[in-house]
Amino acid sequence: MDWENINVSPLRSASRSLLHGLIQVPGHEQKIHIICVHFGLFELERERQLSILAKRIRSHVPDQDPLIIAGDFNDWRVRAENHLHQDLGVKEVFKKIHGMHARTFPSWLPMLSMDRIYFRGLKVMNCTQLNGLPWRHLSDHIPLLAEFGLIGAA
Repeated sequence: MDWENINVSPLRSASRSLLHGLIQVPGHEQKIHIICVHFGLFELERERQLSILAKRIRSHVPDQDPLIIAGDFNDWRVRAENHLHQDLGVKEVFKKIHGMHARTFPSWLPMLSMDRIYFRGLKVMNCTQLNGLPWRHLSDHIPLLAEFGLIGAA
């Protein structure tokens, strides 16, 4: 498997999914699991989607493999954090670097923390918000950029 898209939409009118990819860093044997998410607006929907995400990771991502989960969690009330940390052993990179979640929505006046990057099995190098142009015109969310290093790599 190089990638797989998993539909987690409860409704046909909404496009919600998990995109699970596996990448190989040139010069290293270690593969990294990357999962991009776009979760729903309603709390019950997000809880179901978090459950599907956790099940997917437990069944397809070995505990020792590096993992990045990123995207629009629509989690402005920060309910997913404990579930993800306790069940999957991941940490949120912006919070680790800056002590709080990034405010990413709406892009023209970011007030809500909706977007996250969670990780495990990697070294955090940096994490920042991409403010200003052209970023604010490309989406209604401010993008996050994280840099990681492989553990044990020179």
